[in-house]
Amino acid sequence: MKTSQVLSVLSLLGLAVATTSAHAQAAVPVAATYVLTITNGSQMPISPPLVYAREGAESAAPIGSLATAGFVEICKSGGTATRLAELQASKDVVSAAVSAGMVFPGESRIVEITVPNPRTQSLHLETMYGKTKDACAVGTINAHTLTALKQHVSTEYVGLDQTVLTGAFTNPALPAGMTYLDPSVCGSAKDAISCLRELSTEQSPATAVRFFSGYSPTLVSALEAKYGFADVQTLLFPTSGAIQLKLKLKH
Repeated sequence: MKTSQVLSVLSLLGLAVATTSAHAQAAVPVAATYVLTITNGSQMPISPPLVYAREGAESAAPIGSLATAGFVEICKSGGTATRLAELQASKDVVSAAVSAGMVFPGESRIVEITVPNPRTQSLHLETMYGKTKDACAVGTINAHTLTALKQHVSTEYVGLDQTVLTGAFTNPALPAGMTYLDPSVCGSAKDAISCLRELSTEQSPATAVRFFSGYSPTLVSALEAKYGFADVQTLLFPTSGAIQLKLKLKH
Protein backbone atom coordinates (compact mmCIF):
# COMPACT_ATOMS: atom_id res chain seq x y z
CA MET A 1 0.00 0.00 0.00
CA LYS A 2 1.33 3.41 -0.90
CA THR A 3 2.29 5.88 1.83
CA SER A 4 -0.50 8.28 0.77
CA GLN A 5 -3.08 5.47 1.01
CA VAL A 6 -1.83 4.50 4.47
CA LEU A 7 -2.11 8.09 5.65
CA SER A 8 -5.65 8.33 4.27
CA VAL A 9 -6.71 5.15 6.07
CA LEU A 10 -5.16 6.39 9.33
CA SER A 11 -6.91 9.73 8.94
CA LEU A 12 -10.27 8.02 8.42
CA LEU A 13 -9.69 5.79 11.44
CA GLY A 14 -8.78 8.83 13.53
CA LEU A 15 -11.93 10.63 12.39
CA ALA A 16 -14.06 7.58 13.22
CA VAL A 17 -12.55 7.32 16.71
CA ALA A 18 -13.08 11.05 17.32
CA THR A 19 -16.68 10.88 16.10
CA THR A 20 -17.40 7.84 18.28
CA SER A 21 -15.85 9.60 21.27
CA ALA A 22 -17.93 12.73 20.62
CA HIS A 23 -21.12 10.67 20.39
CA ALA A 24 -20.23 8.84 23.59
CA GLN A 25 -19.67 12.14 25.42
CA ALA A 26 -22.93 13.55 24.08
CA ALA A 27 -24.79 10.45 25.27
CA VAL A 28 -23.58 10.88 28.86
CA PRO A 29 -26.36 12.54 30.91
CA VAL A 30 -25.35 15.89 32.35
CA ALA A 31 -27.17 16.90 35.51
CA ALA A 32 -28.64 20.36 35.98
CA THR A 33 -29.75 22.19 39.10
CA TYR A 34 -32.92 24.26 38.94
CA VAL A 35 -34.42 26.95 41.17
CA LEU A 36 -38.19 26.62 41.63
CA THR A 37 -40.08 29.59 43.09
CA ILE A 38 -43.48 28.57 44.48
CA THR A 39 -45.88 31.49 45.04
CA ASN A 40 -49.16 31.01 46.90
CA GLY A 41 -51.88 32.95 45.08
CA SER A 42 -54.76 31.46 47.08
CA GLN A 43 -56.48 32.84 50.17
CA MET A 44 -55.30 29.99 52.39
CA PRO A 45 -51.91 28.66 53.50
CA ILE A 46 -50.39 25.69 51.73
CA SER A 47 -48.27 22.98 53.35
CA PRO A 48 -44.48 22.79 52.92
CA PRO A 49 -44.14 21.99 49.19
CA LEU A 50 -42.61 18.67 48.18
CA VAL A 51 -40.66 18.71 44.89
CA TYR A 52 -39.21 15.67 43.15
CA ALA A 53 -37.62 14.65 39.85
CA ARG A 54 -38.73 11.43 38.22
CA GLU A 55 -37.87 9.33 35.18
CA GLY A 56 -40.41 9.81 32.38
CA ALA A 57 -43.23 12.32 32.08
CA GLU A 58 -45.80 11.01 34.56
CA SER A 59 -46.05 12.00 38.22
CA ALA A 60 -45.99 9.53 41.11
CA ALA A 61 -49.73 10.16 41.69
CA PRO A 62 -51.33 10.17 38.22
CA ILE A 63 -55.01 10.85 37.69
CA GLY A 64 -56.95 7.58 37.84
CA SER A 65 -54.50 5.82 40.14
CA LEU A 66 -55.16 4.75 43.72
CA ALA A 67 -53.51 7.19 46.11
CA THR A 68 -50.72 5.85 48.30
CA ALA A 69 -50.73 6.37 52.07
CA GLY A 70 -48.09 9.07 51.68
CA PHE A 71 -50.05 10.99 49.06
CA VAL A 72 -53.22 10.83 51.20
CA GLU A 73 -51.23 12.08 54.19
CA ILE A 74 -49.76 15.06 52.37
CA CYS A 75 -53.15 16.06 50.95
CA LYS A 76 -55.02 15.57 54.25
CA SER A 77 -52.59 17.02 56.78
CA GLY A 78 -49.66 18.45 54.85
CA GLY A 79 -47.25 15.95 56.39
CA THR A 80 -44.42 14.95 54.06
CA ALA A 81 -42.52 12.23 55.95
CA THR A 82 -44.41 9.20 54.60
CA ARG A 83 -44.59 10.59 51.08
CA LEU A 84 -40.89 11.42 51.03
CA ALA A 85 -40.06 7.88 52.14
CA GLU A 86 -42.27 6.47 49.36
CA LEU A 87 -40.57 8.61 46.73
CA GLN A 88 -37.07 7.81 47.95
CA ALA A 89 -37.89 4.09 47.76
CA SER A 90 -39.08 4.37 44.15
CA LYS A 91 -36.60 3.39 41.44
CA ASP A 92 -38.08 6.06 39.14
CA VAL A 93 -37.57 9.00 41.53
CA VAL A 94 -34.08 10.43 41.17
CA SER A 95 -34.16 13.35 43.62
CA ALA A 96 -36.55 14.99 46.08
CA ALA A 97 -36.65 18.07 48.33
CA VAL A 98 -39.09 19.65 50.81
CA SER A 99 -39.42 23.39 51.33
CA ALA A 100 -38.99 24.72 54.85
CA GLY A 101 -42.32 25.76 56.35
CA MET A 102 -45.82 26.53 55.17
CA VAL A 103 -46.43 29.13 52.48
CA PHE A 104 -49.02 31.73 53.46
CA PRO A 105 -51.17 33.73 51.00
CA GLY A 106 -49.00 36.00 48.88
CA GLU A 107 -45.75 34.42 50.06
CA SER A 108 -43.15 32.52 48.05
CA ARG A 109 -40.74 29.69 48.79
CA ILE A 110 -37.66 28.72 46.80
CA VAL A 111 -36.61 25.10 46.33
CA GLU A 112 -33.41 24.03 44.59
CA ILE A 113 -33.37 20.57 43.05
CA THR A 114 -30.96 18.69 40.81
CA VAL A 115 -32.24 16.71 37.84
CA PRO A 116 -29.67 14.06 36.78
CA ASN A 117 -30.88 13.82 33.17
CA PRO A 118 -33.22 16.63 32.08
CA ARG A 119 -33.66 15.03 28.63
CA THR A 120 -35.60 12.05 30.01
CA GLN A 121 -36.90 13.21 33.40
CA SER A 122 -39.59 15.55 34.71
CA LEU A 123 -40.11 17.72 37.78
CA HIS A 124 -43.17 17.52 40.06
CA LEU A 125 -44.78 19.46 42.92
CA GLU A 126 -47.16 18.25 45.66
CA THR A 127 -48.60 20.43 48.44
CA MET A 128 -51.87 20.63 50.39
CA TYR A 129 -54.37 23.46 50.15
CA GLY A 130 -54.55 24.00 53.91
CA LYS A 131 -58.24 24.85 54.28
CA THR A 132 -59.59 21.74 52.61
CA LYS A 133 -60.24 18.12 53.56
CA ASP A 134 -57.80 16.58 51.09
CA ALA A 135 -57.20 18.87 48.14
CA CYS A 136 -53.64 18.87 46.82
CA ALA A 137 -51.90 21.20 44.42
CA VAL A 138 -49.84 19.23 41.92
CA GLY A 139 -47.65 20.48 39.13
CA THR A 140 -45.48 18.94 36.41
CA ILE A 141 -42.65 20.49 34.41
CA ASN A 142 -41.69 18.25 31.52
CA ALA A 143 -38.37 17.23 30.01
CA HIS A 144 -38.78 19.58 27.05
CA THR A 145 -38.95 22.58 29.39
CA LEU A 146 -36.07 21.34 31.56
CA THR A 147 -33.89 20.80 28.48
CA ALA A 148 -34.77 24.20 27.00
CA LEU A 149 -33.73 25.90 30.23
CA LYS A 150 -30.54 23.88 30.48
CA GLN A 151 -29.56 24.69 26.89
CA HIS A 152 -30.47 28.39 27.38
CA VAL A 153 -33.14 28.21 24.70
CA SER A 154 -35.44 29.81 27.28
CA THR A 155 -34.60 31.61 30.51
CA GLU A 156 -37.71 30.95 32.60
CA TYR A 157 -40.79 28.76 32.84
CA VAL A 158 -43.98 30.05 34.49
CA GLY A 159 -47.03 27.85 35.10
CA LEU A 160 -49.84 27.00 37.52
CA ASP A 161 -50.66 23.95 39.57
CA GLN A 162 -53.67 21.70 39.06
CA THR A 163 -55.89 20.73 41.98
CA VAL A 164 -56.63 17.09 42.74
CA LEU A 165 -58.44 15.03 45.38
CA THR A 166 -57.02 11.77 46.69
CA GLY A 167 -60.23 9.73 46.44
CA ALA A 168 -59.94 8.79 50.12
CA PHE A 169 -62.83 11.09 51.11
CA THR A 170 -66.23 12.06 49.74
CA ASN A 171 -66.94 15.49 48.30
CA PRO A 172 -68.28 17.82 51.03
CA ALA A 173 -72.08 17.96 50.69
CA LEU A 174 -75.16 18.81 52.74
CA PRO A 175 -76.95 15.81 54.26
CA ALA A 176 -79.89 14.54 52.21
CA GLY A 177 -83.03 16.62 52.69
CA MET A 178 -81.21 19.55 54.33
CA THR A 179 -81.41 23.02 52.75
CA TYR A 180 -78.74 25.68 52.89
CA LEU A 181 -80.92 27.71 55.28
CA ASP A 182 -81.13 24.94 57.88
CA PRO A 183 -79.41 26.26 61.06
CA SER A 184 -78.49 22.73 62.16
CA VAL A 185 -75.91 22.37 59.37
CA CYS A 186 -72.65 21.19 60.99
CA GLY A 187 -74.09 21.43 64.51
CA SER A 188 -71.45 23.07 66.71
CA ALA A 189 -68.59 23.42 64.18
CA LYS A 190 -66.94 26.71 65.10
CA ASP A 191 -65.93 27.88 61.61
CA ALA A 192 -66.41 27.19 57.93
CA ILE A 193 -63.35 24.97 57.54
CA SER A 194 -64.43 22.76 60.47
CA CYS A 195 -67.87 22.42 58.86
CA LEU A 196 -66.37 21.63 55.46
CA ARG A 197 -64.25 18.84 56.92
CA GLU A 198 -67.19 17.48 58.90
CA LEU A 199 -69.23 17.19 55.70
CA SER A 200 -66.50 15.19 53.95
CA THR A 201 -66.26 11.63 55.24
CA GLU A 202 -63.90 8.74 54.64
CA GLN A 203 -64.73 6.83 51.48
CA SER A 204 -64.50 3.05 51.60
CA PRO A 205 -63.34 1.63 49.37
CA ALA A 206 -61.28 4.60 48.23
CA THR A 207 -61.70 5.82 44.67
CA ALA A 208 -59.03 7.02 42.28
CA VAL A 209 -57.12 10.30 42.30
CA ARG A 210 -59.27 12.84 40.44
CA PHE A 211 -59.39 16.51 39.55
CA PHE A 212 -61.07 18.86 42.03
CA SER A 213 -64.30 20.24 40.52
CA GLY A 214 -65.12 22.90 43.13
CA TYR A 215 -67.75 23.05 45.87
CA SER A 216 -71.45 23.01 45.04
CA PRO A 217 -73.24 26.40 45.13
CA THR A 218 -75.71 24.98 47.69
CA LEU A 219 -72.88 24.07 50.04
CA VAL A 220 -71.21 27.47 49.64
CA SER A 221 -74.55 29.21 50.36
CA ALA A 222 -75.05 27.10 53.51
CA LEU A 223 -71.57 27.95 54.77
CA GLU A 224 -72.06 31.66 54.07
CA ALA A 225 -75.43 31.66 55.88
CA LYS A 226 -73.86 30.07 58.96
CA TYR A 227 -70.37 31.59 59.07
CA GLY A 228 -70.45 34.72 56.94
CA PHE A 229 -69.12 35.69 53.55
CA ALA A 230 -65.59 36.66 54.62
CA ASP A 231 -64.84 33.34 56.32
CA VAL A 232 -66.11 31.27 53.42
CA GLN A 233 -64.17 33.25 50.82
CA THR A 234 -60.91 32.04 52.33
CA LEU A 235 -61.96 28.46 51.45
CA LEU A 236 -62.45 29.10 47.75
CA PHE A 237 -59.83 28.71 45.04
CA PRO A 238 -59.94 28.06 41.29
CA THR A 239 -60.08 24.45 40.14
CA SER A 240 -57.26 25.24 37.70
CA GLY A 241 -55.02 26.09 40.63
CA ALA A 242 -53.81 29.22 42.42
CA ILE A 243 -50.13 28.43 42.93
CA GLN A 244 -47.56 29.86 40.54
CA LEU A 245 -44.52 27.78 39.62
CA LYS A 246 -41.56 29.72 38.27
CA LEU A 247 -38.51 27.69 37.22
CA LYS A 248 -35.04 28.86 36.28
CA LEU A 249 -31.69 27.19 35.74
CA LYS A 250 -29.30 27.74 38.63
CA HIS A 251 -26.19 29.56 37.42
